[in-house]
Amino acid sequence: MAKPLRDPPPTSSVARLLDVEAAIRAVAPAQPAAARPTEPANRDLPVVSVPPPSRPTESPPVFSAPTPSYPAGALTGEPANIKRELVLSPSTEETFSRLVEVYRRSTGTRLSNSHVARAMLKGLAACMTSLEREADAIGRLRLPGNARGREGERERFEDRIAEAFVNGVRSAAAYRRKDQSN
Repeated sequence: MAKPLRDPPPTSSVARLLDVEAAIRAVAPAQPAAARPTEPANRDLPVVSVPPPSRPTESPPVFSAPTPSYPAGALTGEPANIKRELVLSPSTEETFSRLVEVYRRSTGTRLSNSHVARAMLKGLAACMTSLEREADAIGRLRLPGNARGREGERERFEDRIAEAFVNGVRSAAAYRRKDQSN
């Protein structure tokens, strides 16, 4: 018999796109039920819990953005089974929804948010060299807090990254898919 859900399912298909906790739980050794962390009381603040190392010499998992080992445009045949979560502002949610709708209309399909996110990331993988170059040009920044009243600081911080992001995409070579069939 299936276990009942402890948490309500996410309300968006991309709600777990960047969920670091889910990634940590996926690679962590199994813990007894009593040792599992509890749900934070305030869901507005980001909380990342790292499970304790199973051996004294083991360090917590580190997640980095690896350079893809496949050429840009290559078909990998990989299963799409890794869930991530991200938190959007109303304006970024509107932008993402509009982007998904653009591709739904243009393809005539009912593609999901995940289809669009995977396609975006695949395209960005081809731009990674120029994205890294532009990111290096930003320099060291101070990460603003997520507390209420800090929205302006957060937006200015994200604008710096957005500027480097757009510049990196624009300066990248054109994306060419390997399979030229429809």
